[in-house]
Amino acid sequence: MLPSFFIPLSILFDMLAKLLGENLFETITKVLPKAKITEIRVRIGRKIVIKDAYKSYTLDYVATKSDLELIIAVATHNSLYAYEDQLRKGFLTFDGLRIGVIGEGVTDVEKLLTIKNITSLVIRIPHQIIGAASQIKSITDDFDNTLIIAPPFGGKTTLIRDVARILSNTKDTLIIDERDEIFSKNYTFGVNIDVFSLAPKQLVTEGIIRACSPEVIVLDELFPDKDLKTLGEIANSGIKVLASIHGYSFEDVKKGYPKLIDLFKYTVVLGNKPKVGSIKSVIRI
Repeated sequence: MLPSFFIPLSILFDMLAKLLGENLFETITKVLPKAKITEIRVRIGRKIVIKDAYKSYTLDYVATKSDLELIIAVATHNSLYAYEDQLRKGFLTFDGLRIGVIGEGVTDVEKLLTIKNITSLVIRIPHQIIGAASQIKSITDDFDNTLIIAPPFGGKTTLIRDVARILSNTKDTLIIDERDEIFSKNYTFGVNIDVFSLAPKQLVTEGIIRACSPEVIVLDELFPDKDLKTLGEIANSGIKVLASIHGYSFEDVKKGYPKLIDLFKYTVVLGNKPKVGSIKSVIRI
């Protein structure tokens, strides 16, 4: 039986059609079947670029300001002001879709207040690939602190999602989903899953450790200068960690952040050749 929060993936595509508008959605899906689309880049005055797991495709369609305005209006339910907390972090979310936002920053000293004169959108279409973690079964069977290393668009979130799915069948697994992209009601997880979404990990970790007592905490896209203290607190509490970081190799990450690497038992290095999410190496530290 599917969990009560599961919604068919077809609904995610319906949301994408609503977000893009019928005309643009039809134009894109003539080039690439909707089930294969992983990313759509919409830039004012430039041809739209879409991606699947293997390569990019440049459409003949040139995006207009009206295209961007329509997408933003749908994503924010015609109330951009209500989404300023997300916007100042550089993204919007819309029913399981994440939209990176690029434009002109409005700042106050060292703080980004909002983004105006938006010129580009990066729409990421998440996919749950059941079995993505099958090659690291030895890690998921006897889980210990694991760091996934991959370049941008390298499959980190997809692998983290599948490992979290497996762990949540037997362990209390809590996802701190800062950008609302790991967990979705469209996906299947075990019964032992909890999600704290759209909040910085540095602000919520202490409360989670004290009050929620998870066995595993899942974090995506670490920034070591900001997150090292938080990771140390989790490790010292006895809670296991599943996390990811941008990088191209174990050696590069270890050289740049040796204290971070010391917190983990395993690292899994991903690449995007021959396809996104290809496992290059598994290292026991």
